[in-house]
Amino acid sequence: MDVETSLPAAPSRPAPAVLDAVRDMARERPVAVTVRGTCMAPLLADGDRVEVAPARVYWPGDLLAFQAADGRLLVHRLLGYRRYAGRIACVTRGDDCPHPDAPVPLDRLLGRVTAVEGRARGLVPPGARVRAVLAWLGLAARRLRRL
Repeated sequence: MDVETSLPAAPSRPAPAVLDAVRDMARERPVAVTVRGTCMAPLLADGDRVEVAPARVYWPGDLLAFQAADGRLLVHRLLGYRRYAGRIACVTRGDDCPHPDAPVPLDRLLGRVTAVEGRARGLVPPGARVRAVLAWLGLAARRLRRL
């Protein structure tokens, strides 16, 4: 799910300097971003405003904001971790997407979605962490079968 910030850049592909500035701002206090797209439906809808803040640890099931390989800023659910290019990377996928994203290096993370404007319900519904881990295990099992 693409997100849009109010900073001066193209809405779905912020410049690297802009993303660095947003990451620095998020260290001070949560940053509000507007969600664009439907890949996190029904939890997040197009136009929802979410708050993003960095965390020390990200757990399977968390909603992460990150810069994708093509430069877009996305919000997807963390399924787990894997080695990628000699480093640890996140395995993520939108709730309404059939396939996981390309591995996300930790230095591309903006942070965890901590709140959705106007909603009191939790961002990680009951069972979402378990489903995220099971999805990651399924991906790992398919990868092992190919070896």
